[in-house]
Amino acid sequence: MYRIGIDLGSSFTKGVLVRNRSEVVDYFVTRTGFDFAKAARKVIDHFSAHHAIEFPVYTCGYGREKLDAEAVSNSEIIALAKAVFELYQKPCTVIDIGGQDTKFIKIDELGQVEKFKMNRKCAAGTGSFLEEIAFRLDISPLEFNEFAQQATEEIRINSFCTVFAVSEIVGKISNGSNMPGIVLGIYNSIIERCFEMAVVEDFLVLTGGIPDNHPMIVSLFQKRNPNCVSPEKSQFLAAIGCVLLQNSST
Repeated sequence: MYRIGIDLGSSFTKGVLVRNRSEVVDYFVTRTGFDFAKAARKVIDHFSAHHAIEFPVYTCGYGREKLDAEAVSNSEIIALAKAVFELYQKPCTVIDIGGQDTKFIKIDELGQVEKFKMNRKCAAGTGSFLEEIAFRLDISPLEFNEFAQQATEEIRINSFCTVFAVSEIVGKISNGSNMPGIVLGIYNSIIERCFEMAVVEDFLVLTGGIPDNHPMIVSLFQKRNPNCVSPEKSQFLAAIGCVLLQNSST
């Protein structure tokens, strides 16, 4: 029998298939859209097509209580902290860059959440910020990363607001600014929004869809904080943590 953990995020829903209580054997991600139950059902159907699933499923995220299947819900903050501490077994700071928000989580030596903070209501510095810019410029996340790697200088983006930032970027392009420098400026703008949230003085773990899909952002974080890592498939950690939390309570 297999267990399923699901993180129903504002932009994407992430699912993991877990065997023997903690062994992750498969991953699945889909756009959340407007119907959380439908997104969760896609995850369940995907995994149950070839595996015997043990219910309930374990959920976190914005839509964690919207399923049409038997489920146990958890806080995504606690679930993410659980999975990160399981990996590193030491106090750390987590910066999770998601679709609509950025989370700062401080984990103590026992793996407990000591404190956490979320970004302001503005989407600047989040996945939707990059998605809007990518849509307007018709470039993919892979192209974003390649452009940033080619940059020889940063073209600073001053606007905090996503709408104004897009206008600023379009204006810079029309005035002859090069795309690699602009993308590097976009990446550094996201990093600055993250470090504005709190002072990071210890081991830093980057998680979420942005670090997963934009490895150049991880490299830029590491230039500012050498004691920084981003685990593989980090956007799935909260979903994994949902299952690990259940293991701890049984």
